[in-house]
Amino acid sequence: MMSMPRQWKPLKRHPGIYEYETKRGKKYGIRRSYTDINHKYRTWSKSGFTSWRDADIELKKFEVTLGTGQITASISDAITLQAYFDKVLKRNIDLNLWRPATITQKKNYWNNQLKPVFGNQKINEITRQSYQNFIDQMIKDGYAKNTIITTNSVMQILMNDAARNDVIVKNKLSGISIDGGKSPSSKTITEKQYNQLMAVAPSVLSKYQYCMLALLTLGERREELMGLQFSSFKFSQWNDEEVCAIQFKKGRTNAEPEGGDLKNNSSYRTIYVRGEMLNICHYAITYSQNIYSKTHRNINDESFLFVNEKTGMPMGVQQANKVLNKVGEAAGIHITPHIFRHYFATMALTNGQVATDVMHWLGHSSLQMTQSYTRENVRGALNVFNGMAPTLLGDSDDEHQSL
Repeated sequence: MMSMPRQWKPLKRHPGIYEYETKRGKKYGIRRSYTDINHKYRTWSKSGFTSWRDADIELKKFEVTLGTGQITASISDAITLQAYFDKVLKRNIDLNLWRPATITQKKNYWNNQLKPVFGNQKINEITRQSYQNFIDQMIKDGYAKNTIITTNSVMQILMNDAARNDVIVKNKLSGISIDGGKSPSSKTITEKQYNQLMAVAPSVLSKYQYCMLALLTLGERREELMGLQFSSFKFSQWNDEEVCAIQFKKGRTNAEPEGGDLKNNSSYRTIYVRGEMLNICHYAITYSQNIYSKTHRNINDESFLFVNEKTGMPMGVQQANKVLNKVGEAAGIHITPHIFRHYFATMALTNGQVATDVMHWLGHSSLQMTQSYTRENVRGALNVFNGMAPTLLGDSDDEHQSL
């Protein structure tokens, strides 16, 4: 490459072509700007053409090589997948495109799965066959299918980004086959199991802990439960009855123990409760305020609802799981916050609630997501049967006559 001399003048009606005077007469040069792999502004130029047509032909050749990624081919010859992962990670952090929890997840899957095998390989030397063998080996090693799918998603992020930036001509790993993997643990409990859990809970939990369990039955995510603040609760009258609006506006995770953004825009929502759930909200708020007072902690509307009774500090986000584990062990049933969320979605739709209302209640961005949370159950199956029973065996009087 060479810098453009000051005497170069743009040739009219021919973008990218310039003319300049020399001792041997008029010459022509070309100049083309582009963005490299690191999103830096670069310039390519060439001079010494005796006619503008020759310069135009050379410029068009450069456009073709730029479009097919050949210009950056030398970069892909040198850059490793580790270096490219670092680049993509930095960009998503700098632009706040990934939440802290997402960053932690991507780094874990990279470090534990992809880095040991592909980290030191040149990005353009990773073949479809070698990557398919890697996926197949994960299946043989007994990894959960969700782990394999998420690992693959990280690799596809890197390869798609490299293809978009002309580091590689195309993503050769697109559409890789994942034919197996250990099935995920069950996210389903039956109505009988749910009732067993709720029956045993008061005898093994303190009332404050029971409030946490009760609020979880509303189907919110664990990070949303642990992110509840005093300002999340608004009490008012509705048709001469007291109701409480519960607003989800902050999430607490292991990556953001002080609270951060929720999962997506749809997660920012308000639900309404009444009756016994209203009493639970009142009790949790009052009890929490007393803890702040006894431990001499500052308290305001943005203080978190669930705090350690000895220190007055916000409970660790894993406390929700510990409370459920305590109840689950007493009932002999495996239970997690996410299982409660699936159960709520299933029973809400089974009981005939409007699908879009359930979607907004759960903070889903689409009906497809809400429907993916539902599981088959006896009540739902019998509801279908009851609705179809009159027509399944034909007219009952005619049937009796034929018998």
